[in-house]
Amino acid sequence: MKFRIAWIALALGLFTPALYAQSHTDHWEITPFGGYETSGSYPISNSATIDRIRADAGASFGTFVGWNFTDSFQFEGMWDRNMSSFAEHNTATGDYTTVYDSHIDQFSVGVNYSFRSPEQKIRPYVAAGLGFTHNSNSGGNPNDTEFAYNIGGGVKDYFSRHFGVRGDFRYMPTYANSSPATYCDPFGNCYVANQRNYLNRFNAVGGLIIRF
Repeated sequence: MKFRIAWIALALGLFTPALYAQSHTDHWEITPFGGYETSGSYPISNSATIDRIRADAGASFGTFVGWNFTDSFQFEGMWDRNMSSFAEHNTATGDYTTVYDSHIDQFSVGVNYSFRSPEQKIRPYVAAGLGFTHNSNSGGNPNDTEFAYNIGGGVKDYFSRHFGVRGDFRYMPTYANSSPATYCDPFGNCYVANQRNYLNRFNAVGGLIIRF
């Protein structure tokens, strides 16, 4: 009887930590970040003197929120704010002139895939998401919300169970407008159709990972 109790105690001693670790897996990650977003422009056709609109480069900040549903895959939401301004390109002078300031907020949900096993300290990853961009414009200019997506990747470096650092680089286009364009096939047949124009920007950020 004493030996049976000892074996049960030993088994509980061996398996309880494993069960505890499994039930306390760190599923969530929150990463406040800051960085830099490049400029981007798109064509317009409703002005005789202005042919392009540009969102100027500037600092960006926001947050990633991720939930691990496997060792490698993670659902991830992103909010990114860019304190920017919009400028018009004058066809006569070739100069860009700032016309109003804007807070550009980009929201997306997507998937993040991390390479290497969870036991590794450094894990590269690729990511993609779908969402929308909302521009809060100054000077009485109307605000607008348009479709957006992003694709990119980066590296996570965990220096403890609950903390790490992350570097992320994304291509983040936002739909801007549609305009007529001429398309020609290899046989010389040409036709006019609407093309979708995007505000094509890149965002490079770094942040602190909080994992729980």
